Amino acid sequence: MDPTHTQALQQLRSAISIGLRHALALLERCAGDPQQAAECYKAELLQVLVDKSGLPADQARAHLHNAGYDLNRALSAIENARFGLTQRILRKHHRDRAQALNLIAQALETAAQLPRQYWLDFAQLEQLPPATRCFMVLHEWLAFEDWEGFDCALYFHLPQAIAQFRHLQRDALADTLVQADQRQQQLRAAHGGSEGAVELAARVNQDALFTACHKRFTEQRPQLDECLYAWIERHVEQFPA
Repeated sequence: MDPTHTQALQQLRSAISIGLRHALALLERCAGDPQQAAECYKAELLQVLVDKSGLPADQARAHLHNAGYDLNRALSAIENARFGLTQRILRKHHRDRAQALNLIAQALETAAQLPRQYWLDFAQLEQLPPATRCFMVLHEWLAFEDWEGFDCALYFHLPQAIAQFRHLQRDALADTLVQADQRQQQLRAAHGGSEGAVELAARVNQDALFTACHKRFTEQRPQLDECLYAWIERHVEQFPA
């Protein structure tokens, strides 16, 4: 490469962050003038940012300048200015509902300074506003069920979970949990004095009625992430901004 051209390339890439091939193409278009090439590149970035953000050119230009003409940083700054934290999570992770719910739960736990000793304190969750209380109770209860299993989850703040499932208008699911809990209690009352914990747990999990309840819950479980995601969208003003 001609030394003059090499110097122009170095000047251009030191003035603005640009890939080698793009820089060479711009210099060729601008007769080797690095300043003109830099202005052409800024104009290209500006048009891309206007198209992606929908902002007027003067506002987009200001964001680009503040971001050092880094397009991704400029887009991120615009996103942060336009949307609150929960909205940004919903937008970024709309294809992975479970991940979005986990991140929003973490954000809410931090914002509300909720005490946790492995599991959250449900007494503190009851103090939250209705929409966030519903979400956090169910998110925590479902996390416990995923970790410990359906039969154990029936001993984990079940009344609060059932109340919030009804608040979410998932009455069929709430009824399933009530029926499973009642059947488990019946079996333990009938056989708890004569069987050990392992034998009793096996009896519960092999019981036809209890198994049917568990199956109904398992069938409905995949829909719950979608339901909670829609709940947050509906009440997003109550979630971390």
